[in-house]
Amino acid sequence: MKHFYAYLFLIVLSAGAATTAVANPQLAYIPNARANMELLETRLHQSSQFDYKHAVTIALPASYQQQPDKSYPVLWVLDDPLVTRTAIATVDLLVAGNFIPEIIIIGVGSPPEEGMAGVGRRIVEFSPPGNGFSAPGLNAQVFNEAIPFPEYPHKAPDFLAFLVDELRPKLSQEFRFKDDHILHGHSLGGLFAGFTLFSRPDAFNRMIIGSPAMANVDDAVFKLEERFSKENDALPVQLFVGAGGAEGNEWFLNVGGILSGTARFIERMSLRNYHGLALKSKIYSDENHYTTVPRIISDGLRHFYREEAVKLGSSWPQQPKRDEGGAQ
Repeated sequence: MKHFYAYLFLIVLSAGAATTAVANPQLAYIPNARANMELLETRLHQSSQFDYKHAVTIALPASYQQQPDKSYPVLWVLDDPLVTRTAIATVDLLVAGNFIPEIIIIGVGSPPEEGMAGVGRRIVEFSPPGNGFSAPGLNAQVFNEAIPFPEYPHKAPDFLAFLVDELRPKLSQEFRFKDDHILHGHSLGGLFAGFTLFSRPDAFNRMIIGSPAMANVDDAVFKLEERFSKENDALPVQLFVGAGGAEGNEWFLNVGGILSGTARFIERMSLRNYHGLALKSKIYSDENHYTTVPRIISDGLRHFYREEAVKLGSSWPQQPKRDEGGAQ
């Protein structure tokens, strides 16, 4: 019965095949492939950089078990308990529609059982070395008056070492990675992405940066970029940067300089014109800090893999061509 339903599905997809109305959904023609990604049980990883464990959630491509000789690009998602499931659902739909090739997703963050207190550790893990927490100038003045913030460790270098030097090599022994690594970071995760870009530019060849708190820690990323630019004229990384226009309606996000910091970062990257840097940016006028997340992930991936999408073609049957006599 299973094979009968699969046969019916392929009949629909290839309706009129003799007259070129042929569809090519990339999963439909892989025998015994799943319909969606295979979500593995979240595992806990103890890093040498931290005295607590991180949750690591891995989703494998739908065809992974059926194509044992194939390797896949990897999307590394920060804020695992909040964002990874959104990324998985987004990729499932994009793959089904032939908008991107199959990829592996790895979410890293706090165990969901630790609640928002665990999520709050991102402040420590995503903060680059620098002064305080806030953006500089008037932003810092307003922030410090309204939200007195204690001193805290800035451990972005340690978190980056954990991701790239510990976790990636360990997982690469178990899973088939292509040398194509994408980092997704949103908000403070975007701040961390900016730090990563200029401290270890070869760590990820693509980045999706959403609504970044890029001016936080007293402009630490911008200061790091300034130093980087004096010694480097190349930055071979593909960037997709986005933010929601409605974020400007929230006082706290304005204190954090989300929109202004995002705009400054986009402008700075454009004006530097580093060799090898490919920059695409988009402002989503009606989206806010939360609702913009799936759109940025989707558009970022579609932008990166737009050429592969052309090769895959439409997932839908196409209108049959008429012959010279007008018959289909």
